[in-house]
Amino acid sequence: MQTNTKDTGKYERPSIETPTGRVYVYVDGFNFYHATKDTEAYPYGWCNWFLTAQNYCGRSRRVVGLKYFTSLISTNDEEKKRRQALHLAAMETIGKIVRGRFVQRERQCRQCGFLEQFHREKTTDTNIAVHMVLDAAMNRYDEAFLVTADMDLLPAVEAVTDPNLFRRPRTVTVLFPPHADSSSEFRAALDSLGASVRQIEMRVANIVRFPVELAATLGYEFPAHWALGSSGPPVASPRSNIRSAELQRTRRR
Repeated sequence: MQTNTKDTGKYERPSIETPTGRVYVYVDGFNFYHATKDTEAYPYGWCNWFLTAQNYCGRSRRVVGLKYFTSLISTNDEEKKRRQALHLAAMETIGKIVRGRFVQRERQCRQCGFLEQFHREKTTDTNIAVHMVLDAAMNRYDEAFLVTADMDLLPAVEAVTDPNLFRRPRTVTVLFPPHADSSSEFRAALDSLGASVRQIEMRVANIVRFPVELAATLGYEFPAHWALGSSGPPVASPRSNIRSAELQRTRRR
């Protein structure tokens, strides 16, 4: 049975007597995805972050809420959209989803002049920072668990741990995704703030996946390449990639 901790979005009035050990979890969805893509950690995208975070709490702390930050992908591939819809439906059984957005950008090859269009996720970092600070101000947690390796979130950690901003500064634990590229500068800055830094360990005892059967419960078919042992979706053949690039160039002429 899945633990349902769906966030109503309504902030509680701060209590006079603050219980200790309350942990709120903030997950940078695409940061985890890109860190684990094409690795043995890929199947752990189907992760129950509520139970996984609880495994990092020990006995003195408990997870009281979770927010998952992501954006709807911009693609004409209906199968990819379906898989993301399943993933988000699963996340909604354990917490609240906060959406950013993708915006279109262009870059031009200096050698051949080919103009490539791509999409970049925006506002996720800002959303995480705002929610971490507001939730601290409304006394929703004693410690924040932040799943990311993105240094752009350092200001959020600085804010909630600052005694000049909070009479009772919060504790922060940053959980780096497996295979994530994290700068020594980011780690040093977190250390100077007193934030804990832990690498998410690739052990079933630590990373708890949703049951495969949850997909059918939510009305979806479980993707075969999400199973344990996979390193990602089937890779298109080089011929397919070349043909796709040729079509893009033709459309730009």
